[in-house]
Amino acid sequence: MASKWLSSPLARLAFLTGGTVLLTLGISRDENEWLWIGGFLIALAIYLFYSSQKQLREKSWLMLEAIRNRDYSFRLPTHGFIGGERILQNALNEFGAMMGEQKQLMEQRERFYEQVLSGISSGIIVLDEQNKIIQTNPAATRLLGLPALGTLQQLERYGNDIPELLSSLPAGERCNLQYATSKGEIQLLVRASIMELGGNTVKILTLNDIRNEMDTKELESWIKLTRVLTHEIMNSIAPISSLSETFLLRKDVIDSPIYEGIRAIHETSTGLISFVDSYRKFSALQKPSPEPFYLKELLLQVKSIHLIPSRIQLTLQIEPDDLMLYADPNLIRQVLINLLKNATQAIGENKGKIHIRAYSTKEEHILVYVSNDGPAIPEKEAEEIFVPFFTTKKEGSGIGLSLSRQIMKLSNGSISLLKAETNGWNTTFVLEFF
Repeated sequence: MASKWLSSPLARLAFLTGGTVLLTLGISRDENEWLWIGGFLIALAIYLFYSSQKQLREKSWLMLEAIRNRDYSFRLPTHGFIGGERILQNALNEFGAMMGEQKQLMEQRERFYEQVLSGISSGIIVLDEQNKIIQTNPAATRLLGLPALGTLQQLERYGNDIPELLSSLPAGERCNLQYATSKGEIQLLVRASIMELGGNTVKILTLNDIRNEMDTKELESWIKLTRVLTHEIMNSIAPISSLSETFLLRKDVIDSPIYEGIRAIHETSTGLISFVDSYRKFSALQKPSPEPFYLKELLLQVKSIHLIPSRIQLTLQIEPDDLMLYADPNLIRQVLINLLKNATQAIGENKGKIHIRAYSTKEEHILVYVSNDGPAIPEKEAEEIFVPFFTTKKEGSGIGLSLSRQIMKLSNGSISLLKAETNGWNTTFVLEFF
């Protein structure tokens, strides 16, 4: 208690006042003892004053050091202080409190911006002046096919020139990146911009999947074209089929030489109507009714309908066994059946294997790989297989894979053909559910 009182301004004021009084009385009465005591008290007051100033400086430096280290909970004591010292310590405490509030506000803003960045579909990469990555968002790692992105050198797996291309891209310019990943061909449009951040210049790279956008617009164009064509063809063929059927029922036609000709017209028109009706399915796909379901159960249902002959071995690898999808099970079943039919036809009369593997990524995307060891799809044909009406089969309609692509788009997903020999299989289609 005594040491605390000695360090207070009241003690210094008492010593200074007492010393002054004793010094005055000693001079007036010529008392040396009072002079010595008065002088000692004044010297003690001066010593305590400088000592308190030193302590205040040390406390101030401690507080400033705490602020530099972003510790805004540090406070200076104000009890027992008067005058300027108390005002100064109160001011430092208020400054610390304000800095603490600003820190909380900045943290809230950072969390807000992180939420915004993680919610957008465009990839964002922020580089410092040394081209080191200081921030990315989940979309960037997803578009680049990487679990995490720490340095631009990680992109050398897609091409040795890619890191240099991105680091040297001038502000306001753009470039295209095209490369193959485990999920298929990727085509990105990259834009560069710069801004000042904390006194430093940073470069912001924005990545967008233009291949996906182009596929969507192409699909919409095909759907519109198919609707027009099926409408016009049906309007022209339906009357021919109806009239030919009517003529075939007339007695004067049944035994006449023109009966076979009319029957040929009727069968051709009926077949054409059936053919056009299959294309109508492509342009009038039902709206998905998503619900949660177990993927393995759906695959076992597809397996039970015996699409695959006994000479072909079908294996399933679902990780974990209770992996769930949120989509329309009827539409996804249609996609899987189409892929399994295509795989069976590719293997032909030979013995073969079909392997389905499914798992969830760190980003909680579901990937389903459908692979077979039949002949690989030629590179030229691989570029066209998702185009509506394209087929290499004599009796194929050419809408199976394009219909599957449309279903995956409606299911907030995608379907891709991987390069031959990926994961050791000749042909692999991958379904990705976002």
